[in-house]
Amino acid sequence: MDFRELTYITAVADEHSVTEAAKRLYISQPSLSYIISKTEQELGVKLFDRKKTPLALTYAGEVYMEHAREILRIRDNMKRELQDIGHGQKGRINLGIPNERAGYMLAKVMPLFRSQYPNIEIRLEESRSAELIRNLRNDKIGFCVIPGDMSSLPFGLASEKIYEEKFYVVAGEGVITDDLLDKEDSPEGERPVSVMSGAGILMQRVQIKNLKYKPFIIVKEGTFLRRRIDEIFKESGFYPKEIMEVTNSMSAVQLAAAGLGYTIAPERSIIALGGFDKFSCYLYGDKQDSWDVSAVYREDVYLDQAERALIETMKKVFGGDSE
Repeated sequence: MDFRELTYITAVADEHSVTEAAKRLYISQPSLSYIISKTEQELGVKLFDRKKTPLALTYAGEVYMEHAREILRIRDNMKRELQDIGHGQKGRINLGIPNERAGYMLAKVMPLFRSQYPNIEIRLEESRSAELIRNLRNDKIGFCVIPGDMSSLPFGLASEKIYEEKFYVVAGEGVITDDLLDKEDSPEGERPVSVMSGAGILMQRVQIKNLKYKPFIIVKEGTFLRRRIDEIFKESGFYPKEIMEVTNSMSAVQLAAAGLGYTIAPERSIIALGGFDKFSCYLYGDKQDSWDVSAVYREDVYLDQAERALIETMKKVFGGDSE
């Protein structure tokens, strides 16, 4: 049993196919099938149930994979630590990040990071947060950058806050009328409340419950953002009767700005589309809503010098006044 064998069989388990694993490993399918058969003969057990499609692990295969991943992880940790001793000037970072967030964050981060580590290759995996977490646990990526409640992370994962991202209600110009806004008493009578937002802009405030019978534009189910928006509606005591679902929050912002409804959007979607001067944005609730954007990684995986530097660069760019 050697590292090559462990790597090859792990690839088959990940791909659920000898053919696809062979393509990924750049070897022939017969060669890979031979390695699997040879390993099974040496161990005296079947690792894969070939009667199932897609290919599935047997119970013995599951035990094998548990140990194989741990052995490969120890090898990779050792390799990373030794590379750091050699100053960590070459290597590759396997980074997972949600689709929309990649362009927004990395465009600001990479010039500074490249100035420090010009020879580090960044291999991106763009996907939904839940898929990124699965791939993180299967060692397909080194760490991921995701938003949301980090207290609900699976066991064995750790997180570091990069920055706090705020939420706003976005609507078309003039769509939110005075009767929907929070009011305050003044000598001249009631007038809309204006509050300084976390973005340093004076904004009016609306209660979500005042929009109970209004149309909303929100992202489709299966994302952390949709989960957070659903929580906001629950906290407000209603769920919109009229909803338009879209694939991403930037589309929601653009459609809301066009007057097709209301949306609740994270700050990065507004900034990526041109900033607060371009849209009618409002605060909601008694205090500004937000979530943390964090770097997430396995507790038992060694983050090398370059990976740590990338995380620290993200904190530097987004954690201060630069945003």
